[in-house]
Amino acid sequence: MTLRTYIIRRLIILIPTFFLVTIIIFTLVHLAPGDPITLMYASSRKPIPPEMVAVIKKELGLDQPIPIQYLMWLNRLLRGDLGYSYVSGQSAAEMISVRIGYTVELMVVAEVVSLVLAVVLGVICAVKQYSIIDSTSSVVAIIGYSAPTFWIALMLLLVFSHQLGWLPSYGVQTARPASSLLDSLLDHLAHLILPVTVLVIGSVAYLFRIVRSAMLEVLRQDYITTARAKGLKERLVIYKHALRNALLPVITYEGYFLGFVLGGAAVIESVFSWPGLGKFDVDLALRRDYPPLMGLNVIIAVMVLLANLCTDIAYSIADPRIRYD
Repeated sequence: MTLRTYIIRRLIILIPTFFLVTIIIFTLVHLAPGDPITLMYASSRKPIPPEMVAVIKKELGLDQPIPIQYLMWLNRLLRGDLGYSYVSGQSAAEMISVRIGYTVELMVVAEVVSLVLAVVLGVICAVKQYSIIDSTSSVVAIIGYSAPTFWIALMLLLVFSHQLGWLPSYGVQTARPASSLLDSLLDHLAHLILPVTVLVIGSVAYLFRIVRSAMLEVLRQDYITTARAKGLKERLVIYKHALRNALLPVITYEGYFLGFVLGGAAVIESVFSWPGLGKFDVDLALRRDYPPLMGLNVIIAVMVLLANLCTDIAYSIADPRIRYD
């Protein structure tokens, strides 16, 4: 199978997957308890007249049967219209676009740091198997992978923000005006350290084990023994021959990592008051703001689907045998 044919097949598979995802998102949002109209006027001291509720629902299309509401929403979605917020009246696309940059920033920084740390540690521990470094790293990785994300976030907040006062505890920028562009950048980086650290701890703990296991398996292969028998330098054997093949499972992990970040972002961004998609998703769910809530989850789902597609393509390029499975 050629690469072009493989990509076309993967794209075709994405079409029914996308529609299935929209059905799941729409169903789960509407099955959640709570009426968006009632929640909109929950702070009002006087009860809302039933006639007013009926009029508002008719204007918003909430009086239609659920299947009709889904088809209406899907029609707008396919035209690129995510709708408007029930609460603020703002465009859902604008509300999401303001926040998506903060989540992408978290994702990119955490991914780069995790990849570098995990590959370096994984290679060192595989080459020096059963050493003190290997044993210590393995134990720390198990703890980091097993510890709940929210607990790690709260512990870091307690130690480095509240007790030591080294790092800010919430937001992306200090409220005080910055004296210069450099001062503003350093302040933003200080706010970025704690949420990125939480993501990196869980990611490195998982990815390190993948790299170490892959390296150990590759180092036992016959071609590695042959390369050493030819008199090649150990560094050349490790980094040119062994590491290149050991990194194949890492490609698969990169597609998973996007889902991990977006899934964990809801907890991390809520703990650190980071104004990204995760915290925004939680806020929308609490007030049952259907249009931006469904639009946001569709965008997240599409991002994960595209990431998995890119992962499959990259893996098929790195290992052509995958195209024939």
